[in-house]
Amino acid sequence: MNVNIALLSISLIAIFGFISESLFRRTNIPDVIFLIIIGFLIGPNGYGFTSPEDLASFAPIVTTFTLLILIFDGAFNINLSSLIREFSSSLVLTIYNFVLSTIVVGGIFFYIQEFHLGGTTMMAAMIIGFSLAGVSSSFVIPILNQIRVGGKLFSRLALESALTDVFCIVATLSVIEVYTTGIFGIQKILTYLITLFAIAGFIGALGGIIWIVIRVFEEQNYIITIAYLILIYLATEYFGGNGPIAALFFGLILNNSKQLSSIKEGILSRSVEEKQKAVQGELGVAVTSANEEKFYHLISFFLKAFFFIYVGILLDITDQTALLVGSILSVLIMVIRMASMPLTKGMPGAQRKLVNAVFARGLAAAVLIQAVIQAGMPQAEYLARVVYVVIIGTIILSSFRVFILRLSLSKKNK
Repeated sequence: MNVNIALLSISLIAIFGFISESLFRRTNIPDVIFLIIIGFLIGPNGYGFTSPEDLASFAPIVTTFTLLILIFDGAFNINLSSLIREFSSSLVLTIYNFVLSTIVVGGIFFYIQEFHLGGTTMMAAMIIGFSLAGVSSSFVIPILNQIRVGGKLFSRLALESALTDVFCIVATLSVIEVYTTGIFGIQKILTYLITLFAIAGFIGALGGIIWIVIRVFEEQNYIITIAYLILIYLATEYFGGNGPIAALFFGLILNNSKQLSSIKEGILSRSVEEKQKAVQGELGVAVTSANEEKFYHLISFFLKAFFFIYVGILLDITDQTALLVGSILSVLIMVIRMASMPLTKGMPGAQRKLVNAVFARGLAAAVLIQAVIQAGMPQAEYLARVVYVVIIGTIILSSFRVFILRLSLSKKNK
């Protein structure tokens, strides 16, 4: 790519991202819709200024880095005590929605293809079911930040999106492994899942503790923290863990550094009064500032703009079959999400509606379907076109539902 064109692209992505966010604040229409439309217009099915092939060399790097930063940035909105309280309920919600989405979406895809569109394989249906079973972190976290959701609800939804990313990755890669090796083992898959969490949690938490110690003695540049975050990601991936989950733990440790260091001081103290202060977080030292968190938000903002423009470029409307099947699955995913209502009984009405409104698929599905193509699985190109339609379809539907919810709440407040 020409250097001037690359610089122009960076500039325009930032400008479009800013305009879209401003429109979101003024109209309540989520900015991701504008970004996807822009991507579609400049893509091969619009005015043809660029194509997925032009971006193929660096898109995987940017999309992976986007997921990493979004999860790390999202961790700064999660309080540790709230996380501990919400982990069990988030896990139940995650497993319930993941299993239900996998069975229904994969089953309906198999039915449509087998009985109406000329046939498919059970493995293709499993790929569709598993890759599209997870709520997108790259959609959920920016939306929650923009509508200023915090506390328990943010923890629950952010955790769900992070956990389902892992589940989708493990399940889809397991299907690919079955295809390439012909060997299947439940025990192997469970071991793989436990290993992913254990390694990621250990390296992310340990990395965070080490970084707190370093930051206490020496003020660090914000960019160095990003560089350190990348090292944690690479180390986790090298040792067989999940890098984005390690980023989540690292961000959690940094965000809760005051509480954690206060607890440490309380353990070392013999005074009852000091121990009480320690529990309340009064004895600790915060190693991150409001300006630093704002810096991470700005990086997250730019990367999110790039990703959703890229999704718009990927949209292919020339394959009418993929467009139809993807549209059906998008509506189906929205309906399935409403089945989680029994698990949110204890929540206020507005929060329950928000949980049901946030169901968009995104980065994990896009990355996984590329792995399917690279493995040379049957119907891989067609499956990719269906997945891209579902990503965009669910983003539009979820954004619309969030928009309607915000509109009703603002009217009620007035």
